[in-house]
Amino acid sequence: MSTQASAASQTEALPPELCPLCQAPLSPEQSWCLRCGAAARTRLAAQPKWKALVVALALVVVLSLGVLAAALVKLAG
Repeated sequence: MSTQASAASQTEALPPELCPLCQAPLSPEQSWCLRCGAAARTRLAAQPKWKALVVALALVVVLSLGVLAAALVKLAG
């Protein structure tokens, strides 16, 4: 019985967790802040790096169109 009482007193002694963004109190089962919507205990995945891929694809398209235009000019002339 004393083990349950000491566990309960330790639980009550802990201060409530706070939202890392707005400092609102969080209940133990919350993963997201109810006030601001920030991830309280959830790790968000990093967004993929699409910029380099888009630039490379655009460069390939532009070069392909240039080669096609040069070929059409050569055929016409």
